[in-house]
Amino acid sequence: MAKTIKEHLQDIFDDLGEGNQKRFKSKLCDRKTEPRVRRAAIEKVRDSLDLADLMVNTFTTAGSVPVTIEILQAIGCNEQAVELKENTGQFSFDFQAPLLPLPGPGAPSKEHFIDRNRAKPVYNVDAILDQLLVITEEVYSNIRAEKTPQIKMRELLMGPMKSAGTKGKDALYKALKDTESCLIEDLECH
Repeated sequence: MAKTIKEHLQDIFDDLGEGNQKRFKSKLCDRKTEPRVRRAAIEKVRDSLDLADLMVNTFTTAGSVPVTIEILQAIGCNEQAVELKENTGQFSFDFQAPLLPLPGPGAPSKEHFIDRNRAKPVYNVDAILDQLLVITEEVYSNIRAEKTPQIKMRELLMGPMKSAGTKGKDALYKALKDTESCLIEDLECH
């Protein structure tokens, strides 16, 4: 039976050891991006299982992995961050994954799907950001802080996605397909 996200997190926290686990909790407490974890909640954490529970309960199952990876990298535990990415199947922006074919009926257009549909409304931008793992914590926070989904998407497209080129657009397409499947299906049919 495949492990759950919580079990993968618990394994990573077990591997950190006491010193790095303490650094992880400190960095988690200092994190400025919402949702934030209160010091009182962190002080109640007794072991790796409690810490995994806290992460999943605070950031949801899907959101807990990117936040954990962000903190692991911030405290210099890059080996554990890579292991967590691999074990959970989280997409990272190192582009080891094959490029996705261009979607849509008939012969593929030379213009990328993202370019053809950039004016379409997307509302669940935060979930897309959580899946991409392509941006620094600062850029992630700045985009999430924007007031409307339209501004968030514009910042994402004009910043990290533009500089990443076709591979970035492929990653964005995959994230959109996972989070906005109805929109993608509708756009692919037209």
